[in-house]
Amino acid sequence: MKKQIIILGILIAVLLFGAPYYTGKVAEAETLKLLDNMNLLSSEYGSTEVLNYERGVRSTSARYQYTPPIGFAAMAKEFGDIIYACESSHGITGIDFTCSLEGDSIYSKFVAESLEGKDPISVFGSISIFGGISQSISLDEINALEVDGATLNFPEALITVSTDAKASEFRVSGRSNAFVMEGNGEQLSAGKTVLEGDFSQVVGSLFTGNMLIKVDHFTTSGSQGETSVKGLSILSNAADQGGTLSSELLFSVDQLVSSSAPFESIQEIHLGLDFKGLDKQSVIEYQEFTQQLQRQTLSTLENHNSAQTAPPEMATLMPILEGMLKQGLEINANINAKLDGKTNKVALDIKLLEPLTIAQLSRFISDPHDALQKIDVSLNASLDKGLLDSQPMVAALIARSPLIAASGDDYVLDLKIGNKTELNGKSMSFVELQTLVFSSLPF
Repeated sequence: MKKQIIILGILIAVLLFGAPYYTGKVAEAETLKLLDNMNLLSSEYGSTEVLNYERGVRSTSARYQYTPPIGFAAMAKEFGDIIYACESSHGITGIDFTCSLEGDSIYSKFVAESLEGKDPISVFGSISIFGGISQSISLDEINALEVDGATLNFPEALITVSTDAKASEFRVSGRSNAFVMEGNGEQLSAGKTVLEGDFSQVVGSLFTGNMLIKVDHFTTSGSQGETSVKGLSILSNAADQGGTLSSELLFSVDQLVSSSAPFESIQEIHLGLDFKGLDKQSVIEYQEFTQQLQRQTLSTLENHNSAQTAPPEMATLMPILEGMLKQGLEINANINAKLDGKTNKVALDIKLLEPLTIAQLSRFISDPHDALQKIDVSLNASLDKGLLDSQPMVAALIARSPLIAASGDDYVLDLKIGNKTELNGKSMSFVELQTLVFSSLPF
């Protein structure tokens, strides 16, 4: 029994004294590894340098210097590099840390002069010995802050980013309470906001995943009247499907009311844009091209020269764009909304049946009939007659258009172009369709 007590005592001592030392050592290695991985993308996200790192048995003190990416070069030149210090305490399975800015920065002067020295921003997080890293930024509520004649009321807010040590998997979550800003006869207010996201690295700074932003309400008012948005939601999704990528963006609003709009209210607004079959390698090359072009442009502007895109650079871009125009590429756009309670829908779908080159794009003008054999185009619209007839200019255009047909309480347009041409269920030649289009033009 005595021997077991001694062994138990040794285990407790190891946990109390050995584990914090071990977790501090592991956390240091994970921190340096994460910084190395993120600094590989310094041109996009900036770079972080460790100024000093003092690791003890139960705690660690460190100082870092962050240099913004080249896209924020002007800001970096004006405000200088960002230096911050972090204090951490070692636990059994990881460390917890808090960070604060150092130096006589513009922000620290603002806190001293406008917020009575109380910094509303807190940075804290944890590093696990199992590889997980979490960092949070919180904002305390700020009331009646006077800035340039406007009164600002900032809400309590929190955003947390979790990642693995390789910075290849990210999880983002955030929330913000309602806030109001007013001044000079104008007012802006927003309700509770929520942010959720999951991202996985494909290569470099290309990530796939999901992001959702939801805002309870958003209202602006002033000399031009009032506009109110309720139930705002933005959802984006990008997926890696091997050799191709897909991307989806969905914007939705429960209700939009504006004193300057011709309709009393617009409900159930949904705007969608989808891309399917995007060639992954071409997207990677395009991303690298735009980043390189951005660096060159900023460098040119800093040297007070005129920014220009040289012909060799455009010659590099052309084959990249052609790489995206491969067979199977699909683009789908749609908008649905209820105007004064009446449902209205418009959808456009485009699919490449054959690969296209940049040179062939001119044939959509010179020989559209032949060029359109390479794609499938579908345009479908259903709009409430009563609403459109109440708008004199719109009603006049519809009355003279042979493309739009009346069906019950709606005006409809159902157009298909590709291997065959159909208008509102009627087959016709492309030449006949051209004739109808030209005859409906007002000039």
